[in-house]
Amino acid sequence: MTKFHLPILLISAIYSYCIQVSLATEKQIQQPEIRSGVFFTPMPYVSQPDLNIAMKFWANELSKQVDFSSHTTIYTNIKTMQDDFDKGIINFIVAKPLTILQEFDISKLTQGYKAKWSGLTADNLLVITHKESGITNFSLVKNKHLSLLINDPISEIFVDTLALESFSAISKQVFNQVEFLSKSNQLILNLFFKKTDVILVYEGVYNLAVELNPQIKVNTQVIARHPNIPRSLSFFHPSIDPIFREHVLTEIENLKTVPEGQQLLELFRADSLVRSEIKDLDSVRELLKRYQSLSNKKGRLK
Repeated sequence: MTKFHLPILLISAIYSYCIQVSLATEKQIQQPEIRSGVFFTPMPYVSQPDLNIAMKFWANELSKQVDFSSHTTIYTNIKTMQDDFDKGIINFIVAKPLTILQEFDISKLTQGYKAKWSGLTADNLLVITHKESGITNFSLVKNKHLSLLINDPISEIFVDTLALESFSAISKQVFNQVEFLSKSNQLILNLFFKKTDVILVYEGVYNLAVELNPQIKVNTQVIARHPNIPRSLSFFHPSIDPIFREHVLTEIENLKTVPEGQQLLELFRADSLVRSEIKDLDSVRELLKRYQSLSNKKGRLK
């Protein structure tokens, strides 16, 4: 299982657990049914059946004695998920922030939750080069070799934004080669051994690689960054009863205080879950706005 999908797996599994706990504590009161939709993009070693199995296993283990009323659908088609959310077929979503911004009406979202990893709920996206390459800023990347993480559209938007700012062209028109790899660690190693010139990785992964091999930091340099990108977020639909929603969110915040919750958090190497707010989308929204403005300007100059 790749670390890339841990946030989605964690949020999905804990969602099932906390819904069940909350319903158990209020089972004398008829509660609304929570119908969640999880958007999932398959990656090497992580398939849709893997996600289904993980969610069902942990939901069963954590609440064998509890009756509950909840349902989870895993989507691979975002348009179908969006349509089901608009129709009320689902009323809770789990997805990456860019997907949420591009596909959902933000006015129809309210508090959910997000994972905290190593004390942080968001990561910084870095553009890194080898110090011997002479590439000390993005204006020097012309005709170089770029390597990106597959299925991470924020990386593609960020590098296109930088390319538009420096060259008035998108990245594939600036670099002589653009490749996509499935693992961040491989991107870092390829740069370290000079098999590529420029990579985009998240700071948490980069720092871990540096801890394991300090020479990586000695031989590489960060030439650009975009801050505060959450890996995954979840939000409720405002139609959910606010009292019930508050029960669920309170259980989530208390998860780290009970043995079953601690085990689940430890499995996914997370510290805790905390509430998500619409403002958690701000950093990605700013990047998207910056990219769209540059794209429109480039279109006018043609």
